[in-house]
Amino acid sequence: MILILLAVLAAPICASVAGLIVGALHSDEALHDSDLVRNFLVVMSIAMIAVWGTSRTHTVRVHIDPAYRIETEIDANPTYTAINNVNPQLGKSLHEILVGYMWNDDMTVSDALIEARPLLTASVQERLGWADQATHMQWARFVVDSLKELQAQDSSLCYDAMAGKSMDPWLFSAENTSAFRQVAVQVLESADKGMRRTRPSTEKHVEFNAAALEFRVVQQEIEQRFGPAVAEQIARRKFSDPPVDSSAQLCRARIAQLEAMLKRPQPMAARLLDSVLR
Repeated sequence: MILILLAVLAAPICASVAGLIVGALHSDEALHDSDLVRNFLVVMSIAMIAVWGTSRTHTVRVHIDPAYRIETEIDANPTYTAINNVNPQLGKSLHEILVGYMWNDDMTVSDALIEARPLLTASVQERLGWADQATHMQWARFVVDSLKELQAQDSSLCYDAMAGKSMDPWLFSAENTSAFRQVAVQVLESADKGMRRTRPSTEKHVEFNAAALEFRVVQQEIEQRFGPAVAEQIARRKFSDPPVDSSAQLCRARIAQLEAMLKRPQPMAARLLDSVLR
């Protein structure tokens, strides 16, 4: 709207200014009409060039051009920049979401990123297997913290998150949202290195049989604390709707499972966590 008004009003405003300037400069002179017209056109042209040049500066465009402002804010956002650099295809999808919310709902780029959390969560889970062991641990700790935060609000929310349902991203605290952005970028960057095989191969490999045996040990711990039925659901990750057992009990068991795995040495912990977080 501002750009339209500027385009419509620029000519008459510049003409008025030119008329005032020419009139003031030649108020005591008797000029032919042709001289006045020539001087008027010269001054008006200068005014039009000045207006056009000013309107193209960054400071002015940010205030008068919504599309330019949105692009500027998105490009300046470190989370978007990091994601776009490591995965341009994901960056394109993220960009479309951000523009949509910023344009249609007049959101800030930070709020629009909150709305994009489901997209980024799905991307992280899809690429987690390529991330390094330390990053697996970081993501698992974040998942535990998120489940605890939902559990404190309502155990059914925690259960829905465990079941893989789409969560309202506004349910999470500002601290959780900030942590999510950091760890999501960390996973995507580490996964990119893993897929490109540019990460130094210094991690200790854990054999499948060893991981399976350790998974059973964790499973026994959960059985002892929460009972075989709950432990079986957690192990198989088959969560009915509505839940067969108490959603609060199932959520506590899931958190306990992840925390038990996190206590293992990093190579084993990462192998176990990879099997239950994707």
